[in-house]
Amino acid sequence: MKPAPLFAALLACGLAIAAPASRAELPDVDVTVNPADALEGLVFSPTMPSPAPASVNTITIRNASNQPMPGVLVEVVRGGPWNLCSGVTLMGITDAAGRAVITLGGGGMCLDDVGSASLITANGVTVRRYSNVKSPDFDGVSGNLRVDLPDLVQFSSEFLDHQPNRCHDYDNNENTGLEDVIIFGSAFTAGASCAP
Repeated sequence: MKPAPLFAALLACGLAIAAPASRAELPDVDVTVNPADALEGLVFSPTMPSPAPASVNTITIRNASNQPMPGVLVEVVRGGPWNLCSGVTLMGITDAAGRAVITLGGGGMCLDDVGSASLITANGVTVRRYSNVKSPDFDGVSGNLRVDLPDLVQFSSEFLDHQPNRCHDYDNNENTGLEDVIIFGSAFTAGASCAP
């Protein structure tokens, strides 16, 4: 067995053992997903040399008394075809502060206003439902896990309104604008890439 699948299998077993502890409290929780809540969707980006900041999400779970909930299994659930970077694990367990950080490593996504494009679950209970999943690694058709010239051409076409503002509109405000340049630029200037 390769190291990455072995690690994922061990992590899943450990998460399954730890998860039931907080299941009863989940209906009365306060959940934030930063930056996905502000962007109204998820952004996946190749992870090398470092992940784009918009693809690093901190999920915070607090109970009705505003106390952190440690030991909660948090998972990003696919709602469409996703091209992930090698070794990416879309799950984590909240720490003592009730936080889990999940890096969305991948590319080629353009799910724009698609019902349940992605879910975030906490101990198996859906706590977020996003209809937008996008990536700087999108050339108009798909992605190759590299943010490069074909992606820049597609981004520019949307930015200049030659194409509908959909796939590179990361904040989902129906306009590929300056705020989207910042997200795309962080991945493009770094030459972001990863292995499948």
